[in-house]
Amino acid sequence: MPVIPPPQKRRSGGELAGSLDRLPQLWRAPTNYSRDVYALLLILVVCAGTAFIGAVHTRIYGHDIFILLDSGWRVENGQRPAVDYNPGIGTLLPLLMAAGLKLAHNSVWGVGYASALLGAVVGLWTYAIARNRMSWIAASLISLLLTLIAVAPYPLGLLPNKFSHAMIYNRYGYALLGMVVVESFQRTQRDGDKRLWGSVSTGIISAALLFLKPSYGLVALVFAAYSVLLERRNWWRPAGILLGFAAGILAMMAWLRFDFEAVFNTFRLLAAAKSGGLNLWEIRWAIVKGLPDFAALALLVVFVGVIRSSKEPIGRSFSPLAVAILVMLGGSLLLATNAQAGGYPLNAVLAILLVEQGLVAAKNSRIGTTAGFLRADTVIFLMGSLCFVPDLLANASGLGSAILESRRNPPPSEVSRFQSVTLSGLLLFEVPFGTLADYRSNGRVYVTYVNEGLDLIRRVSKPGETVFTLDIFNPFPYALLRPPAPGGTDAIDFNHQFSDEHKPTPDRLFGSADIVMIPKHPSGTDVNTRALLRNYLPSIQARFRLCAETEWWQLYKPPAHLEGCSVR
Repeated sequence: MPVIPPPQKRRSGGELAGSLDRLPQLWRAPTNYSRDVYALLLILVVCAGTAFIGAVHTRIYGHDIFILLDSGWRVENGQRPAVDYNPGIGTLLPLLMAAGLKLAHNSVWGVGYASALLGAVVGLWTYAIARNRMSWIAASLISLLLTLIAVAPYPLGLLPNKFSHAMIYNRYGYALLGMVVVESFQRTQRDGDKRLWGSVSTGIISAALLFLKPSYGLVALVFAAYSVLLERRNWWRPAGILLGFAAGILAMMAWLRFDFEAVFNTFRLLAAAKSGGLNLWEIRWAIVKGLPDFAALALLVVFVGVIRSSKEPIGRSFSPLAVAILVMLGGSLLLATNAQAGGYPLNAVLAILLVEQGLVAAKNSRIGTTAGFLRADTVIFLMGSLCFVPDLLANASGLGSAILESRRNPPPSEVSRFQSVTLSGLLLFEVPFGTLADYRSNGRVYVTYVNEGLDLIRRVSKPGETVFTLDIFNPFPYALLRPPAPGGTDAIDFNHQFSDEHKPTPDRLFGSADIVMIPKHPSGTDVNTRALLRNYLPSIQARFRLCAETEWWQLYKPPAHLEGCSVR
């Protein structure tokens, strides 16, 4: 006689399946004006939390914040990147940081304000694009995800509790690039819709990315070009992209005084210096490293394609697979060219798009309503959630933990504080485990490095004298609120901003400075220190004279201005 399962177990299993099958129905809820308010409030709350943090209590790579502070301080003093000095990343980042510093009255909290501003732009703009193309849940999730990618205060590829503003420009780049992915690969649900503004939006964002960091701009243009191929009969799309791109380029160039030669030379120098440290092995490594993440995404693509194949031609059904491969390659190329430990943020963005497209296909297909333990649309929802929920939670937990940490007043045994009033809001924790470069760039060692330099500069120089530092970053103009010297750079790292063959000239780098600081305990890596010394120290010693010296620093001045010097 067959054994009949206990009724309670069978009933609970059916209840579980029924509950899960209701989730796709919730996802499909359409947008309306009242729901729009909830989505926009959620985005603004995230951005308000980012501004509330200000300068995060930094646990790693503390020196990286000075590329943000120095670049913003230069713009506030009337300098323009590429035209008046060599930017270490691009020409848009200094403008964003200057806006943040202006709002914060030159406090280090300006970094948090800049992130909050960009996060608000990304979130609200993304929702405006997505609300007419997706369900309300999908539009809200993808807008929230991109906002969190922009503002979460920890470096990509590290644990969410490794608070730092280091490499925040990579987060900005991925957030803006995610907007291009949404607009390019999630078409409107209205047949024959040829509205121009979405294409114009992609053109503007692509131009912004080109000025933020050229590698992101090039990837965005590839995505935009492929989206044109997907809609070969829609001539409005390439026209809109070109119109938006031209408008974005002209707006930035107007601010840069239409000095095309200076901008081109800057981009050429950055590309040449970067190519010196890039090889095919790094690109292959980035692709192989991303395969486990891509495998789950590819499985979702195939499942969605199978469902779509019941109503569409087989080639069109599996077109998302080509998009997924393109996004994976774009993410791998960015990882290979970034100073980034890991992470593929665009995969989570694409996963939300695939869930949306799969649920729409399942609704229109008999496969989607087939009875069983779980319906096909439920499987799509669960598979997609496994692809995007971890990224969403990681960024949200990083932001939430940083908000709580910002209200804590850690004891002196845990953190070190700067002597500069402008840096008083920046706390650097000791690094418990890390490389020698990690110890140099955070905690007591780096705070001592800055404080000793500030003390020496104040002792032997006048308040108006400008300062250049032969190290990866120059903390002193902002820390002293002194006008920056014309020329120079906000970051100079070997095989990133310069190489032995491609580098700024001494005149461009430090020729106009009144003071040159040479660290005895540099904050950069040994490779970067050796490269700086062999390329620039002979020119410094030929043009300047040693004026003062401490355990941490050598201070050089021009021979005609050695008053107040302790070394003759």
